[in-house]
Amino acid sequence: MGGLLVGLLFGDVQKGLELGVAFQLAYMGAFAVGGAVSIDVGVVSYPVMAIAIINGLDTGAALAIAAPISVLTANLTHVMRAFNTVCTGIVRKGIEEVDYKKIELGNVILPQAFLAAMNFAVVFVLMYLGTGAVDSLLAVVPQNVLHALGLLGGVLPAVGMAMLLKFNIVGNWMFIFFVLGFMMVSSMSMGFIPIAIFAAALAFLYWKIDSRPEVSAASASANVFTDDDEVEL
Repeated sequence: MGGLLVGLLFGDVQKGLELGVAFQLAYMGAFAVGGAVSIDVGVVSYPVMAIAIINGLDTGAALAIAAPISVLTANLTHVMRAFNTVCTGIVRKGIEEVDYKKIELGNVILPQAFLAAMNFAVVFVLMYLGTGAVDSLLAVVPQNVLHALGLLGGVLPAVGMAMLLKFNIVGNWMFIFFVLGFMMVSSMSMGFIPIAIFAAALAFLYWKIDSRPEVSAASASANVFTDDDEVEL
């Protein structure tokens, strides 16, 4: 959706969708564990995709630029959390005084306003200085370095997909769905929309079959032993 919106704003929907799919694949397996934030996808994705469209960068270069920036902007999360401790004090006073306006101010209004202002500042700086900065950087960086950055960006979607498969595949047999999708892209040269439609239909059929009452009853009865059952050792 981010790539679609950026593509609409800059008049290149196809490029926006290509960047959006690449960013989704690269970062879909990244999430915060125990409050530890390693990257900030939301702040970086939109401005980096916009910069890529403006400067005509390919997907690999866009991902390579986004990777270090995402790590740097993730540190702003700690600033937001420090500010939230102040908001917690306001909420505590509101609870003690039974003041619902203070509770709403400290729990909703101030944290969201601070987060919006902080993200806006980061995006504004990247957009305001990004085009010229990227042009200057590309002018001085050797071509072999840019090629290496492109290769690095091409690896990131594979890493994101591997992380997603690690946490989503609960049985070895489910890997067949990934193989089927890979075959549809590489061998059959199908686009994302037909594959998405086929995947949705396949997921619906799998859900219907798995949720049938007779299947549940059969699974339950298979685990029940009666006096007439013989147990083989």
